[in-house]
Amino acid sequence: MDDHQFSQLLDRLDLSWQGYRKVRKGVKKRIGRHMQRLGCHNLEEYFHIMDNSPEVLRDVELLMTISISRFFRDRQLWQALEEEIIPDILNKYSDEINVWSAGCAQGQEAYSFKILWDMLKTRFDKLPKLQLWATDVNPDYLNKAVEGAYIGSTLKEVSEDIRTTCFRASEDRSLYFIADHLKKGIRWETYDLIRQPPPVKKFQIIFLRNNLLTYYRQEVKESAFLKVVDSLAGGGFLIIGTHEKLPLQARALSQFKRYSYIFRRGRK
Repeated sequence: MDDHQFSQLLDRLDLSWQGYRKVRKGVKKRIGRHMQRLGCHNLEEYFHIMDNSPEVLRDVELLMTISISRFFRDRQLWQALEEEIIPDILNKYSDEINVWSAGCAQGQEAYSFKILWDMLKTRFDKLPKLQLWATDVNPDYLNKAVEGAYIGSTLKEVSEDIRTTCFRASEDRSLYFIADHLKKGIRWETYDLIRQPPPVKKFQIIFLRNNLLTYYRQEVKESAFLKVVDSLAGGGFLIIGTHEKLPLQARALSQFKRYSYIFRRGRK
C-alpha cells in the first residue's frame, strides 16, 4: 500500500493524514496483512468488503488504532499534577475524585496516575477515594493493560526508586510487571469516543492525550470533544497532548496558568 492509497483509506475512515504521517509505516503493514487475509487484490475490493460487512469495518478501525505511550510521558505534566493540579482539587474535594484516562491504550497513563496517587499518600494525611476510569476503543489494548506487562523502553522516564517499588522485572529484564496493588481500583472499559454518548458521571481530571485530537479529522473530533468537555466537572481539569490544540474554542474552558495543554472548566 502506497501513501496515496493509505490517504484514501484515511479519508474513508474520517482520519487525519497529519496525525498518521509519522506512524503510518506500521499501520500500513497491519492493513496490508489484513487485506491479504481477506483476499483483497486492491483498495477497491477492500472498500467493497468494508461497505458490506460491519464486522470487517470494525476490524479495520481497530487496526488503525495507535498504542504508542510510556510511563510519565511528558514529565513536566506530571510535575504540574503533583505540585499544582491535585493539591488544588484536594482543597475542594474530600470524599471522592473521579479521573478519566480517555484513550488509555495499554494503560501506561492510568498506572502512572495510580503511582503518583500512591506517592501523595506520604504528603497528605488523608486522600479522598479515587475512582479511576480507563477506556479505549481497542479491547486488545485493554487486555494488555489489565495484564500490566511492559517492555523496558516504556519505563525510560521512571525513576529507579519507582521502578523498584512499583514493578517486578522478568529474569532477563525484557519485561516489567506492574505491582498488583496498583491494579486495584482501576475500571477498564471499552469505550468509543466517537460513537458512544458521554459518561454519566463528572470527572475532576480528564486525560485526552494523543488520540482523538491527533488522529481524527476536524469535523469528527469537534463533536466528540464537546462530549468530553460535558463530562468535566466544574473546576475540573482537561489535559491534552503537549503538541495538540483544541479543535474549537470552548467557552467553558480556559488555559491553566502557563500550560498550553492543560485547561480548566469554569464553575457553573
